[in-house]
Amino acid sequence: MSDTTCPEAWVLLRVDKPGIYFLRYTMEAYEGLCIPTTLPGGEGLVRLTTSLALRPELEAALEGLGREMPLEIIGWGEGLP
Repeated sequence: MSDTTCPEAWVLLRVDKPGIYFLRYTMEAYEGLCIPTTLPGGEGLVRLTTSLALRPELEAALEGLGREMPLEIIGWGEGLP
């Protein structure tokens, strides 16, 4: 039996509260690109989880989105956050 799991990558972002909704719905419009998760605490933290194979596409999408709204990339990681 082969392992069919795909290694994950994630990025942690900080956005203002109104920006959270825009970011989440914009990322969901890129069907299959990433899974957005708003983190508790009210600090405007959002984690986007994707596959390592799709990370370059997510980076490009975030670069474009960063020209449309204030967004801070806190860090990238691989595997479970």
